[in-house]
Amino acid sequence: MPQFFSLIQRPLSSPRFWFLAVVGFTLAYYFLAHEGFYFGDDYSYSLYAHQLLHGGFHFDDYSFCHRFMVFVPTALFYWLWGMNIYTTTLWPLLCTLGTLLLLYLTFQKDHPVATSWALVLLGLYYFQLNTVNYLYPDNILLFFTTACLLVLYKGRNPLPPVNQEIIWGIAFAGLNLLAFLTKETIVYALPFYLSLLALQVSKRENLRFWLAAGIMGGFLLAGYFLLYKIFSGDALQRFKDIAAAGRADTGAAYFASRASTVPKRLTYEPLLFFVGSGLAFPVVFAVTGLFNRRSKAFRFSQPLTFWVMATVSMLLPIWFGSVSLEYYKPMPLLPRMFHPLLPAFCLVAGLAIEQTWGKRLLFLLLAFLFGTCALLADQKMMVMYAPLAIFFLGLFLWNRPWPQWLGLAAVAAALAIRPVYFMLKPTVSYYFEQKSIVDQHLKHPKGNYVVLIDSVMLSRYKYFYGFDVPNNYSFRKYAAYPIQTSKSVDTVYLLVNNGVLEHPELMIKQREKDILPLFPSAKFLDQKGKVKLFMLPKDTLH
Repeated sequence: MPQFFSLIQRPLSSPRFWFLAVVGFTLAYYFLAHEGFYFGDDYSYSLYAHQLLHGGFHFDDYSFCHRFMVFVPTALFYWLWGMNIYTTTLWPLLCTLGTLLLLYLTFQKDHPVATSWALVLLGLYYFQLNTVNYLYPDNILLFFTTACLLVLYKGRNPLPPVNQEIIWGIAFAGLNLLAFLTKETIVYALPFYLSLLALQVSKRENLRFWLAAGIMGGFLLAGYFLLYKIFSGDALQRFKDIAAAGRADTGAAYFASRASTVPKRLTYEPLLFFVGSGLAFPVVFAVTGLFNRRSKAFRFSQPLTFWVMATVSMLLPIWFGSVSLEYYKPMPLLPRMFHPLLPAFCLVAGLAIEQTWGKRLLFLLLAFLFGTCALLADQKMMVMYAPLAIFFLGLFLWNRPWPQWLGLAAVAAALAIRPVYFMLKPTVSYYFEQKSIVDQHLKHPKGNYVVLIDSVMLSRYKYFYGFDVPNNYSFRKYAAYPIQTSKSVDTVYLLVNNGVLEHPELMIKQREKDILPLFPSAKFLDQKGKVKLFMLPKDTLH
């Protein structure tokens, strides 16, 4: 056993090993857990990318059409390699890997232990992985947020040459614009920016940095609003569309129940959300930093202090802020809404462990915190928290100097449970199976065809044709049968995707057993997975 520990100690103590391991795990998840399509926001972004490439893009009063850094790079990938599910999701993957690379390059030399822990806590976090293979803005924003924070981290101390100070200020302004063009939630970093600005101005540090950032930011915003005025007729079009979307999402039920729901949302519900989403992992390890008695750790120039300040400054507006200026409505507790906080959260956790690991009472505290999380969590999260509670209790009871990489390996194993489950489980949406059936049976060059599909597919079928649907095909919902214009129709197909019908988040009430009795004469043609294709005899169409 000692020889075995000696053999694995060197790689498991290396941040390079953990960087490569997390990158490899991310790539494995990307391909093995790829559902193809979520039938939600990704459809809109993909459509905008297609319109941008082939003409027809316009502002459609939907807030998503303003997030150019989501679909403009995607349009580039469509142009380079054609439109498919992998070019659609390549940009989120690249941004995820880019975030890991930024953290590794920035910290691996001076803080190897913290780097390894931060990479594992961020890279194996399920909801970060969950958005790596969908065209959503959250992992893209994660990259730009990380880049912005790392620029400020570099500037926490006086920047040496004048020209470097100015260049970093310009870069900081540009990165924030790119983040803003990705998703509006970058504004939650603004309190941290202002706090840091006030602190450094009071010390007369990096004044040229902030001046360059302010001037460049002013020019960029002026150009941004000018372009909106030219192309949409309203410089504030984006903000009006966001406000309209917020009003549409906020029904009367919210205002009726606000007195009872908002106090819970502002007090204990975020803590339960941390437990239920898995964000409790970095939070628990960050708590250990409270037991660091080294006074220098509380100086702003110290990494831990900087990242604690960033975390708190960004967490407060997310916890207590409002998504609307017209009425008070806290941000919904969705895991991907907290993506801008992930780098700060995980770095605080890593730096805290780097400074406190080895203290026996620390292991008891970790056992208690993870045990508490296990009691508060549901079953699927309890299987991740409970083993760690037992593990750290074992380290406390068996009093000896334990290496930090042993704890990191245990945490990595626990975090990997949920992603591995989704890598191994069958597909849910059966996108690839449906795409195969469409390509094989529903692309006739001649004739007139009608395809009967469910309500979700009715608004998403164009993606399966690369938004270039043959003119001789029309798609209708099941209830449209019998076809009134059947004399001009050569064939009617019945497409049943049981994966979509049974998808819990899509909330479709119809099932195959409800649909097939409506078409007693349907003839089975093909099946791939849970996707079935039937043909209706022509003499039954009238």
